[in-house]
Amino acid sequence: MHKPQVPWLERTRALGPMIDAAAAAGETASELSPAVVQAIDEAGLFAIMAPQELGGGEAHPDALIDVIAELSYWDGSAGWFSHAVMTGGAVAGAYLGPRAAEAIFPGGRFMLAAGQAAPTGKAERVGGGYRISGRFAFGSGSPAARWLVGGYVLHERGRPVIGESGQPVMLIGLAPRDGVTFLGNWDVLGLRGTGSYDFEVAEQVLHEDFFLDAAAPVQRRGGALYRMGFMAIPCISHASFALGAARRLLDEWSAFALAKPRGAGLMSDLPTFQRDFAAATADLHAAEAYVRRTFSALFDAASADAVTAQMRLEGQLATSQAFTAARRIAQAAFDSCTTRAVRAGNAIQRCIRDIMAGSAHVLNSEQALIDAGKVLIGTAGAATP
Repeated sequence: MHKPQVPWLERTRALGPMIDAAAAAGETASELSPAVVQAIDEAGLFAIMAPQELGGGEAHPDALIDVIAELSYWDGSAGWFSHAVMTGGAVAGAYLGPRAAEAIFPGGRFMLAAGQAAPTGKAERVGGGYRISGRFAFGSGSPAARWLVGGYVLHERGRPVIGESGQPVMLIGLAPRDGVTFLGNWDVLGLRGTGSYDFEVAEQVLHEDFFLDAAAPVQRRGGALYRMGFMAIPCISHASFALGAARRLLDEWSAFALAKPRGAGLMSDLPTFQRDFAAATADLHAAEAYVRRTFSALFDAASADAVTAQMRLEGQLATSQAFTAARRIAQAAFDSCTTRAVRAGNAIQRCIRDIMAGSAHVLNSEQALIDAGKVLIGTAGAATP
């Protein structure tokens, strides 16, 4: 499969030192610095997942992994914030109707979209659109967004509409920023700069083009990237964050060990450190190989319209494994670096906090592995994640 020769990774690496400096200076900030957001936007990185016909990159999974992992290497919050906005561009560009595409990508310029697709909002059909309202939590990337993603349970005559699956129909919709109130309540352990505020969408009516059925999204634009399956893109995004944050932690741990006196020598001279560091490095390399192999194969299958449920399950497993490896590395580094790891203001602590915070997301949690395990062993009623 031919991959576009676009220097995405080079663009990202050029921003690295600036992102790193901003992360260190803004340790207690709840959002990325405006300068970082602007630089990422001007480099075209926020649009890397959006369809080419709307001005986006529609990049191969390998390029997506490269870019998100690199951003997360320099600052976990920058990687997480960015992949949330990138995913918003993919959803809006590939699945929404023409009116929405024109509003969100005017003249090929992505106006940025992010939010939270959990179904905590309410929608009612009104003519050619929907009346919506709701309150949402964890709107990662939303401070930069001009359009806010939300999940809305469809209602009729005051009651949820039940779909063919026996579950309520859930719509994903994008509302304009001027109809949204941010609640400013992001005070957390890790991923502090992601601006993952709660927000409220005021009651308003939007054209149906701004909505998609989460259970049966219709692809309107783009190619194989979106045919991989609706959940494939967030899986790539989350896995790439874990890989980048863990790689930075390995580098910081190594640098600390090479400078830290222990006994008659340095921490790096200890056989126990050498053993643990080698094992952690192998763990990360294996996880990255699994992620890259899985999503490249899924992309190739999508190009041939041959995606299977097992391939989609592998995508979830690869994501879970990336976080499992990252958590193991975080625990090993924490145990090894002792007091250095508990002091605020250093990259070791920030990496550990970001990895553990990212692990709390439902897509990366223990429950994701349990759900996958049910499918693997053939539990009755189990569904592919």
